[in-house]
Amino acid sequence: MRHPVHSGIIVALILAATSPCAHAGEPVVIEADFLHLRNAEPREWSRFAETADGDRLHIRFDLTAPERLKLLTLRQEETKHAWTVRLNGQTLGALPRDHHHLEYGIAVPPGLLKAAGNVLEISTGATPGDDIRLGDIALHDGMEVLVDEVRAELLFQQRGYRRALPVMTATLTLTAVEAESGKGLPCRFTIIDAETGALAFVGAESDDKAAIREGIVYTLDGQAKIRLAGDAARPRRYEVYCGRGFEYSLGRGEIGIDGDEQRRELHFILTREVPTPGLVASDPHLHTYEFDRHGDCNLTERLISIAGEGVELPVSTAHDKHIDYREEAARIGATRWFTPVTGCEVTTSLGHFNAFPVEPGSQPAEHKLRPWPQIFANIYGTPGVRVCILNHGRDVHRGFRPLDSANFDRLTGTFKNGWKLEANAMELVNSGAQQTDPLELVRDWFALLRSGHRIAGIGSSDSHTVNFAIPGQGRTYLEAPDDDPGVIPVEAAIESILAGRTWVSFGLLARLDASADGTSVEVNVLGPGWTKTDRVRVFRNGDEVVNLEVDSAEGSRPGVKWERRFTMAELGAKAGDFVCAVATGPGITESWWAIMPPYQPTSPDFSPFVMGISPALWVK
Repeated sequence: MRHPVHSGIIVALILAATSPCAHAGEPVVIEADFLHLRNAEPREWSRFAETADGDRLHIRFDLTAPERLKLLTLRQEETKHAWTVRLNGQTLGALPRDHHHLEYGIAVPPGLLKAAGNVLEISTGATPGDDIRLGDIALHDGMEVLVDEVRAELLFQQRGYRRALPVMTATLTLTAVEAESGKGLPCRFTIIDAETGALAFVGAESDDKAAIREGIVYTLDGQAKIRLAGDAARPRRYEVYCGRGFEYSLGRGEIGIDGDEQRRELHFILTREVPTPGLVASDPHLHTYEFDRHGDCNLTERLISIAGEGVELPVSTAHDKHIDYREEAARIGATRWFTPVTGCEVTTSLGHFNAFPVEPGSQPAEHKLRPWPQIFANIYGTPGVRVCILNHGRDVHRGFRPLDSANFDRLTGTFKNGWKLEANAMELVNSGAQQTDPLELVRDWFALLRSGHRIAGIGSSDSHTVNFAIPGQGRTYLEAPDDDPGVIPVEAAIESILAGRTWVSFGLLARLDASADGTSVEVNVLGPGWTKTDRVRVFRNGDEVVNLEVDSAEGSRPGVKWERRFTMAELGAKAGDFVCAVATGPGITESWWAIMPPYQPTSPDFSPFVMGISPALWVK
């Protein structure tokens, strides 16, 4: 049923008092549809209808037994801003800011509901406009309020409510092992309601071995036990996925829940599909809510999610703080899975810069300095710092965009104000703050290389969350011994960055290696079976000299997806030139590794993509 829209407000009347379905124990549905809301014009994305169902939700409803109803549940999708939830004039909290399609529940304070004239309102005044989907709203008489006080307090600070769930009726035990060793390993389980496609309610809470959100369980040891909803009145079917980031296979299972106190088990065997000998997986841009006050994850959850995505060299980059991951990693038993590096995101009014490594006890660089000469002198003056990355160079912060045409001349690769960019690396892919055009920052990088900058390309996640921006989704591969992820030689990894030997990975890995005599190069594109490459480009000095379509079956296979050798003559490359390979393909839209839309889009049209970028190889 589509409800009438009056002045942009959706209005519905639910008379639960006369409904034969409103028996004790059954939910009272107050909005069955999944509606499209837009709080302000213009339309955020062209995939949304030109006309929304309304600019807010406003539902009036009556109840037979309001005293028994204790929980409000709903489904939401593509929620960029915080939409406030009010019931009978009282603010219950806000919808999670999350692009995923997910289930969500808020506890209803005792005595708030009444027999007649209840009003539920969900709205936002945030700008720019936000297109969201919202619906399947119901009230329940039973719920579980999870009791992890640290996590509960964290959510309360962010959203203003205590996490609540419907009463869970079944226990699901999940296990994952590595095919080669047969041993448990860190991984990510994704639980999806098969009917709606939403990330499902998970009856479990984060602890020292698991980081948990709606439909997501990261586990440090490959084991998890959760509760799920479903009974004879409303049987539910769940799809469960298991993965471990870019280098591993993806497992899938399915279960049905249709009765009380059922017990289910799913076991997954993960295979390493992407060979990366001598290359270390690094995410050099990571945050927590605990120290940065935005996002949703605490330090323990961050470490578990890092391990679960197979990140071997995580760099702590809290805003203007030095946060050392090592002590907490040792406490929870995570040190065998990665080698932490302490860094800092120096958050200036003239750009954001990640700086690392830093010596223990060092003071963070001063983030209020200007102009650039002072900023860079201060960054490199921090004890131990050797790497400085220009972050998300085409995003605006405090009114300044470093690579905007007003500041940067791409034709000459120089800055118009006469400043010099002294960063020795720059983000080409930031999976938490993407560009609409996947090659936009790559072109900037090429321009800087042509003008004489020796600057490495970087992939990162900029994750402040457990799932909204997936840690390690964008990553950088560095040359360093990788036999033991717990004792990676950090100095070797740093030298790889300084030498420009960095491989940017966002679902693909592109390699471009010169022959022993330097007369040819071999291009290889690698990835797991769940990503695909459909195009490979080769650039010489930033000019595209090869653009090849990849056969669909070939580009979808696990491991080496595509390979070809080119002579330098074919590429038109001579001594002093640089060549680079870029592989692209369609992005992942499924919730088990969903790619975020652009952070500051330049168009309402966006096609998710995966990408791999080789280092720039200088011809001798």
